[in-house]
Amino acid sequence: MLELTEIPLEDLAHNQIRVRVLLAGVNFWDVMQRRGDVPLPEDGVPGVEGVGIVESVGAGVSADLVGQRVVWSKVGSSYASHVQGAAEFFVPVPDSLSDTAVAGVLMQGVTAQYLATDTTDLQPGDIALVTAGAGGVGLLLTQFLQSRGVDIIGVVGSSAKAGATRSNHTLIDSENLAGEVRTLAPGGVAAVFDAAGGDSGRFFAMLRPRGICVLYGAAGGPISPIAPGDLGAGSFYVTRTAGRDYAAAPGEWLARAQDVLSHAAVGELVADVSEVLNLAQAAEAHRSLESRATTGKILLRVSE
Repeated sequence: MLELTEIPLEDLAHNQIRVRVLLAGVNFWDVMQRRGDVPLPEDGVPGVEGVGIVESVGAGVSADLVGQRVVWSKVGSSYASHVQGAAEFFVPVPDSLSDTAVAGVLMQGVTAQYLATDTTDLQPGDIALVTAGAGGVGLLLTQFLQSRGVDIIGVVGSSAKAGATRSNHTLIDSENLAGEVRTLAPGGVAAVFDAAGGDSGRFFAMLRPRGICVLYGAAGGPISPIAPGDLGAGSFYVTRTAGRDYAAAPGEWLARAQDVLSHAAVGELVADVSEVLNLAQAAEAHRSLESRATTGKILLRVSE
């Protein structure tokens, strides 16, 4: 259950800042926190992403940060009037980006960035399949890959979502998906990026020889086991990504975040914000995500 409550602010530790939250981003990770699939912070407040104004700084942090607009996607308890954390996890926002634009792009944008740049070696003219093509990550991943010259076949779960993708081609998921993909890409696609989970082995029928299946989510259920022998049908590759492994090196997450914001600042990466709800409507936002009825990004308005 999600409900509003009051929690006292803690004193700032060395190298921490406190930020007044303007908008908090809603992600499936937050749903997993609420359900107990992944740990919640000790205060029981979900959320890890948002945009806001720096109100105060702790020892070791320049006072010049006070009043600056910043964005974050690695700071817990973000469904709140204020968040605080290590200064290194807050990134200054370019003036050209609105609060709404930047709040909807960072967390899922960093995921899209490492999927597009680090998991494959796609070349201009290659074709990739992106499931959940109308979802938050799917939309941003599509744009990242297209900026590298890759053509995208986006897959959605219903006709209602078909118009929400940014793909070169859009297909509605069905039992004949492999046949429809082969009509568009007779030789098979170079890569599949799957957020849904479930029976991922079905994508092998859509891959070209030596193609790769990148499994990065399980919104539709646990990923079914894949037998190593199945890979021999086309010398296929499979990887299951975890975001922590793409932000483990010092400064790696910040570099990815800055890359996302630089693309967004020049209009090469645009988040599709579908709804801006009030903080008190967080439960409604979670229900929408869990039903998989949403397209794009949901934000929670905390303050002006």
